[in-house]
Amino acid sequence: MNTFEPMASRVRASEEPAHTGEREISMLVQPEVALHQSRVGNTRRQFARRIVRSLYIVTGDAIAIAVVSVLVNALARTVALRAGTTLPAIGIGQVCVAMLVCLALTGNYQRSSPSQLHFRLLTGASFGAIVVYWPSVWSAHALLAIPLAVVLLLASWAALVAMRLGSDALVSRVVPEVRRLAPAIVLTADAGTAAVLPAAAGYRVAGSMVLDWRHSDARMKDLARLIRRTRAETVIVYGQVKSAQLAGIAEISLRAGCEFLAAAPSQEVQGVRSSFVWRGPCAFLRSEAPKLEAPQLLAKRWVDVVGSCVALVVGLPVWAIVALAIRLDSPGPIFFRQERVGLGGRRFQMLKFRTMRAGADEEKIELAHLNASGDRRLFKIPNDPRISRVGRFLRQWSLDELPQFVNVLSGQMSLVGPRPFFEDDFVDYEDHHFLRLGVKPGITGLWQVYGRSDVMDFEEVIRMDREYIDRWSIGLDLKILCMTVPAVCARTGAF
Repeated sequence: MNTFEPMASRVRASEEPAHTGEREISMLVQPEVALHQSRVGNTRRQFARRIVRSLYIVTGDAIAIAVVSVLVNALARTVALRAGTTLPAIGIGQVCVAMLVCLALTGNYQRSSPSQLHFRLLTGASFGAIVVYWPSVWSAHALLAIPLAVVLLLASWAALVAMRLGSDALVSRVVPEVRRLAPAIVLTADAGTAAVLPAAAGYRVAGSMVLDWRHSDARMKDLARLIRRTRAETVIVYGQVKSAQLAGIAEISLRAGCEFLAAAPSQEVQGVRSSFVWRGPCAFLRSEAPKLEAPQLLAKRWVDVVGSCVALVVGLPVWAIVALAIRLDSPGPIFFRQERVGLGGRRFQMLKFRTMRAGADEEKIELAHLNASGDRRLFKIPNDPRISRVGRFLRQWSLDELPQFVNVLSGQMSLVGPRPFFEDDFVDYEDHHFLRLGVKPGITGLWQVYGRSDVMDFEEVIRMDREYIDRWSIGLDLKILCMTVPAVCARTGAF
């Protein structure tokens, strides 16, 4: 008999007593009927959970937008008064409705990864600001309306991100997990695999089973009983499962009204991430190397341009002082230019303030025996004899990196990313090392905030680069930028 034939034709089995509010099922009732009765309760609970979550998110968004609207209106009145003109006030209700509708249309109330969420919030806030100030842009108030629209966009996006993070943190502290997280059953490949789910996934482990298919009929009935007993809303499969077995699990899960999730089999392959995609009526497992998609690249570029412009303007006095100190300390140019490789293997001239004596780069081969890492791909010499007095100070405080903001503004580098690569090192690269070329090199990154030059293992550097690419979000970039300041001030691993 087929292992996964319809459950109606199988031997009838006793069921656990139903929970309060559910009609108790007789020992003679078929398991299929029991599953369908569970489906009703599951559907109701899932709907209620989505409604509650949507309500608190929309409420938080409305509060954030209302506060921003009051501040922008106050700014508009002040600016208009000084300009000797008037600008029609935008009602708080108008701003809230326009923003919330645009946020909904851009998918901000659906589940998404942090990187998708931040970009969608930025997109929704952009459309909302355009809708709010569109009539004023085409009036005599255009010169005031356009800057105010930009202020509304930036302030709304910042407030929405802060509100989402704050509300999630508050809810996680106030609401117990049993009410906040959806109960899930985890099926693992072997008994040694822990049935653990991160809270950020939105699930809690209500039960677990080992995929022992030597007695598959019995295990299927056990799964049906476990779903009913735990009132699970989701079934998650970890590990390698044959297609017929996976179909059986899916059949039971979906009949019970449970969400069914299966980890992609190829996700354990190094350097590969997988996801299911639909192409017409067909579902495919798509595998790809870790990289940033076009929307993510646009959002990242926007942050790079704004950040580098601010850094260049604010840092001009420091540039002048550093340039004068280098000129007085030792003969040679103020700037050091070196050819590096960036996104997609493109060459570019990386800029730094000169920290070594002139011609020091040509002495690299002679000093190779002093390389502390023992790996020429990670060339680090403590107390390098080529470094000048001013150069040592600049390196300790990372001031020699300041000219790279020009590289960022020109699009050759990013504020955050792997360090720029030497093309000569590629001959020693293994296949998975080239994944670094999937993003622009950065001024700072995980390597810089977690040890800087103290990290001497090239594979550890590669691991951090891959982790950054996999986890990328605007929030992660901002977090790394904030962590860079104390890392620089601590001066650990800087030489």
